[in-house]
Amino acid sequence: MRTHQLLPMNQSLRSVFIFSLLLVSLIRAVAQTPASVSGQVLGYLANRIGDYDGLRLRTATGEIHLSFPPHTAARIRQTATTGQRVTADLAPRPGRPLPNIQEEEKHKIIAVSYRLIRLRNEKTGVVFQLADFPPPPPQSGQLVQSEGPLMKKLFDEQGRLTALLTDKYLIELKPHQTEQISALLVGINRLGFTGFERTVNGFVNQTGRPVLHPTSLTIRGQTFAL
Repeated sequence: MRTHQLLPMNQSLRSVFIFSLLLVSLIRAVAQTPASVSGQVLGYLANRIGDYDGLRLRTATGEIHLSFPPHTAARIRQTATTGQRVTADLAPRPGRPLPNIQEEEKHKIIAVSYRLIRLRNEKTGVVFQLADFPPPPPQSGQLVQSEGPLMKKLFDEQGRLTALLTDKYLIELKPHQTEQISALLVGINRLGFTGFERTVNGFVNQTGRPVLHPTSLTIRGQTFAL
């Protein structure tokens, strides 16, 4: 008798467990469904070294920001130039809920937590699907040894040095490299450098210069390994 009484209970618990799994899967699928929004491209955003990695979109009632991987910048800028109207599918960044677009637009809040999934130019009909362009494999690039005038220093929003601009290259500096050479760059208007030029297609830097990952800098005739 006990066996006959426990068997239906076990089956019931199993059914509840399976139903719970299906419900969780359904909730996740709904939560991950991209939202869609239309508007005019106001311009593009850049990361710490000036690589384009986002666009500003003006909707009917406000402005939102859509992020994308830097290696897709060339294709996205070809798909939609500033001033054109687009329809964008978007999703929250990992670990963040998708904000209510309509509610945010009512208060003209600039949302920075969206990531771009798909972009369509409303005039030309051209569509760019980001999933079709995965990140490129790591590459060392082309070895370069040169010198030139130091035209500008680039800083991030916190005032930290991020790159050096010469007449030919944008020299990217990692935080530990900045700590090594910041004080040495005071009063410098020319420097030598050795490093690897980024040759991967798809990136677009707002300076128009190719990006160089340095292995050493020569300052006042003295070479410093980075």
